[in-house]
This record gives sequence, C-alpha cells and structure tokens, in this order.
Amino acid sequence: MWEYDSPIGLMIIKMDRSVGRYALIINGKLYGRYTSAVAAAHAVSIHTTGCTDWDRLDGKVKNAPGTIHRLDHVRDCGAIVLSANHI
Repeated sequence: MWEYDSPIGLMIIKMDRSVGRYALIINGKLYGRYTSAVAAAHAVSIHTTGCTDWDRLDGKVKNAPGTIHRLDHVRDCGAIVLSANHI
C-alpha cells in the first residue's frame, strides 16, 4: 500500500482483492481502479485521477510525486486508513 499526504488530503493506492486491481482512494473516496500500483501512481503524477481538486493543480504542486517510488510505502492492514486531518 502506498500513501501520499497531498495538499488536498490523503491519497492511498492499495490492492482491491475483490476485483484484482489497485484502488486509488483520495480522502476516503474511490477514484479509480488500475491494473497496477504504478499505473495508479502515474495518474496521480499527471493529475488525471478524476478528483477535480487534485487534477486542477497540474503543474502547481511543488514536489508532487513523479513515480510510485516517491510515495510512502506502508504496510497494508486491510483497512482504509484516513488521517484525522482529512476527515
């Protein structure tokens, strides 16, 4: 599971075992399912997530992750993790 504490809130990429794809979750809302975590991270990096708040910041976010390697890799406990700052 990967996390990015973005300017608009917490983004999570995690395997959705029910469909065998990686889910992109932003502030607790599912924005898409991808064939790989790398593909989900790519959507984040090029601001094509479907989340208007994030996508409209294209070119405006300093130090936005360009690859999955720039996201925080964390242990997946099976639950969606939300930051208290973003609830």
